[in-house]
Amino acid sequence: MLIGAFCLGTVCFAPPIIADENQSWLDSVNVSGYAKVVAEAPNKAATSIALDDLSIFVSGKFNRWFNPFLEAEAYNINIWKESDGFQFNSVNLAIERLYNNMKLTDTDTLRAGKFLASINHWNIIHAAPLVWTTNRPITSTYSRANYITGLQMRHEFDALSGNALEVYVQPAVEFNHKPASSHERQYETVAGARWILNEDLDYYVGVAFQHAQVAHSNEMRNSISIDGNWQHELFELESEFLFTKVDSSELHQHGNDWGGYVQMVVPIINKFDLISRYEHFEFSNKLEATNTELGGIVYRPMPSLSFKLEWQQTQGSTFYNQTGLYSSVAVLF
Repeated sequence: MLIGAFCLGTVCFAPPIIADENQSWLDSVNVSGYAKVVAEAPNKAATSIALDDLSIFVSGKFNRWFNPFLEAEAYNINIWKESDGFQFNSVNLAIERLYNNMKLTDTDTLRAGKFLASINHWNIIHAAPLVWTTNRPITSTYSRANYITGLQMRHEFDALSGNALEVYVQPAVEFNHKPASSHERQYETVAGARWILNEDLDYYVGVAFQHAQVAHSNEMRNSISIDGNWQHELFELESEFLFTKVDSSELHQHGNDWGGYVQMVVPIINKFDLISRYEHFEFSNKLEATNTELGGIVYRPMPSLSFKLEWQQTQGSTFYNQTGLYSSVAVLF
C-alpha cells in the first residue's frame, strides 16, 4: 500500500519538465487502449457473449525521472447468455497497472508501483489484439503471481539484442487486486527475476524465477520457467515450460505444478493465419492433468485489429480451458 501510495503521489504531484517553453505538458501525454469482445460455446456450459476487456492507457514521458503509466480496466461485462438473453447487469473495474519509470542511467531503469510481473513474454504483451488466441495457455498464467505491487529494476546489457535482466519485489499484498473468482489465488510477498537473453524481430528467449507467498495461507511457491519464440517467413514457433514447487500444509494430489505448451502460427493468404497449439499441465491440487489441443484461424486486416476463431479439445481436468468453440474481436485504439 505504501509503494502504491508513493507511486500515485509521484504521478499526481511531480512537476513535469518541458524543454520547449512553447510546448504544453499535454503534448507529452498519450491516451490509448483496447477492447475485446468474446463469444464462448463450451460443450458443458452455456453459450455467452461478453465484453471481456475494455482498457484505457494513459502514459506520459516528461523526463528521466517522471514517466507515469496508468491502465484502468473494465472486465467480464456480460452482454448475452443462452437462456438468459441480453444482460449488461454487471461491470467489474480494476486498476490493472499504475507505475512510474525512472531512468537512472542509460542502461538501468527503476519502476515503482503496480505492474505486470516479468514471468514470460505473454504476460508482458497480454493485450488481446497482440496475442494469437482467445484463450491463454495455462502454463503462462496459472502457477505464479501475474501482477506485482512494488519495485522492479531493469538492466540492459545490450539494447540492440534486447539482452536484459529484470529483478522485482513485492513486500505486501497486491494493490487493487481482482477478486479470487477472477484469479486462482492472491499473493502477499513476491520476489523474482527474468533474464531476457534475446528479444528482437527474429526471436526471443527468457528464463524466469519467482518465489511467492500466497495470501491468507502458509503456501509457498517457487517457480522456474523458460519461454521463447522464433519467427520465420513461413511460420512462427512459440513455447514455454514451467516447474513450480508447492510447499503447503494442505493436502495436495501432487507436490508440484508443471507443464508446457508448443504453439505454431502459419500465414496463409490475405492476412489470415492458421494457429495450432498443444499444452500439457499438471496441477498440484488436482488428480488429473490437463491436455489441450487447439486449432484456429486469425484474420488481421491491420496490426491493431484481429478476428479469432478457435476450437479447443481438452482431456483430463477441465477446470480451465474447457472443450468448445471460442471466438473474439480485439482492437487497439
